[in-house]
Amino acid sequence: MKQKILPFDLYERTLSPFSGHMVEYKRALYPTAEHAYHCQRYSDSKIVEEIKSARSPKLAWTLSQKYKSQQIAGFDERKVEVMEDICREKLAQHEDVKEILLWSEGMTIIKTYPDPFWGVGLDGEGRNELGKLWIRLRAELKQGTTAA
Repeated sequence: MKQKILPFDLYERTLSPFSGHMVEYKRALYPTAEHAYHCQRYSDSKIVEEIKSARSPKLAWTLSQKYKSQQIAGFDERKVEVMEDICREKLAQHEDVKEILLWSEGMTIIKTYPDPFWGVGLDGEGRNELGKLWIRLRAELKQGTTAA
């Protein structure tokens, strides 16, 4: 039997870190989860402010790549945990995200971008860590163990 996959447009509108959902994280308000995530990579307040004020999540990502050599030591070892914390906050702060996540019960969640770590990569063989993260949060939500 073929697996059911959350439709791409629903993922993009609600679960993607690029979706238009502001996220309050560690007492700061970010335009998107993507902004919040990349700001956590740096301790330099000028870099953080430049990323936070980026006019789009794509620009926040681009700026973060520019400064990657200056990211906090050990961040890569914690990046899934950081993204999960941010997504958990997004889930708690936005009812539409919660509704779609619950509605998607039984579906696989895939980040389809060419990123081989967070998504499935160009070849479809990537790790899909972001999809797995949302599936974990969905299970927590159903069990009543998330902050949402």
